[in-house]
Amino acid sequence: MVVSIDGKIVDEKKAKIPVTAEAFLFGYAVFETVRTYNKKIFRLDDHLARLYVSADVIGLKSKWTFKKTYDAVAKVLGKSKFKEEKIRIILTKQHLIVMVEKLSEKPDDFYKNGVKMVSYLGRRNAPRAKLLADVLCFLAKHHAKHCNVYESLLVDPKKYYVREGAYSNVFWVHNNQLHTTNKNILYGITRDTVVELSGDCKFEGIKLKSLINADEVFITQTTSGILPVVEIDGQKIGTGKPGVLTKKLIKRFNKLVWGK
Repeated sequence: MVVSIDGKIVDEKKAKIPVTAEAFLFGYAVFETVRTYNKKIFRLDDHLARLYVSADVIGLKSKWTFKKTYDAVAKVLGKSKFKEEKIRIILTKQHLIVMVEKLSEKPDDFYKNGVKMVSYLGRRNAPRAKLLADVLCFLAKHHAKHCNVYESLLVDPKKYYVREGAYSNVFWVHNNQLHTTNKNILYGITRDTVVELSGDCKFEGIKLKSLINADEVFITQTTSGILPVVEIDGQKIGTGKPGVLTKKLIKRFNKLVWGK
């Protein structure tokens, strides 16, 4: 891993911030995860814009400007030599931390045969902000691991509306029409890309039961792109295989990011 703190490359084992920092004591910080495709970073400007939106949502005023952050990320990338890279950017009041590591692509089977999800009751605080300390998502992801599935699906505990995955956005298809929600979620950069590629996406809420009865379901993530979902809570989605529209969108997305 290549690590930068406040614009300076440091040894990974010696990287540190003060234990009195609010980021450590209260998790008062925001972050972004970015990746490369063909060694080119994907939509860095959009990711950094969302980073500063997250900061605004929680009233975090950092001494690190957009430009200084951009330059710091570029400097770290210039030092790494991985084939494809995963970049984590953490912004606090006083500090900017950038970590670059080798990106491990998901198995081809995930895209060919799909992944499974499990529902998890809970709603994130400040959903428009990508908070460093988000225990709900952390616990939801561990619940998914415990259930031996890929991801947890966050469901509003009062009215059972589906919001998003622990670390992903959710889409569904009904009668060949693509849908996603835009209420009380974090607007993902890959999500926005898929909406643009689709050319026709409706924004509306959906309850868990209706989502399970959809023709197709898929999730989007920075590190994974588009992943078909073939099962939720042990119930088969559609035919139990990646759907036609999902596969078309995967093809369009791959052409955009990989050029093939």
